Amino acid sequence: MAELEKCEECGKVIKDPEHSPYCAECDAKLEKQFDTIEDNILIFKELLDSEIETLKRFETEDIEDLFKKVHKKFKDDGNLDNESLIVLNKLKDTFKLSESKMGLPPIKVVKETKEDKLLKNNQCPGCEKKIQKDFNLCPYCGYKLNKDFK
Repeated sequence: MAELEKCEECGKVIKDPEHSPYCAECDAKLEKQFDTIEDNILIFKELLDSEIETLKRFETEDIEDLFKKVHKKFKDDGNLDNESLIVLNKLKDTFKLSESKMGLPPIKVVKETKEDKLLKNNQCPGCEKKIQKDFNLCPYCGYKLNKDFK
């Protein structure tokens, strides 16, 4: 007798092999998480480590589609700035994606710096104290937080 295939997420027997390696419920839950991750990337221009772990459950084709969709949206909106490039590079590096394989021109390599990480966490890169996101200068050490501020 053939062994029944079980869901990798919850362990239930998979009744519909179309959803393999997940049962229908877990497959739907993962698809919802995927959509939420896409929205977070587009809205907040960030990709958390926990979101990367979720994305690792998906096929390479799904990740390539996500990359192309996000790249197109950033480019169409004129938002292919450093923040956008950091997210795209993180996706590309984590999942070993190739722009040429996806039919895209190479993107500029931009890595997240310590300063970027601190600012993202509402901390001053100068003194590492908590600050408000909309500050131009750090009230504690005078560090210039907004590069456009004169």
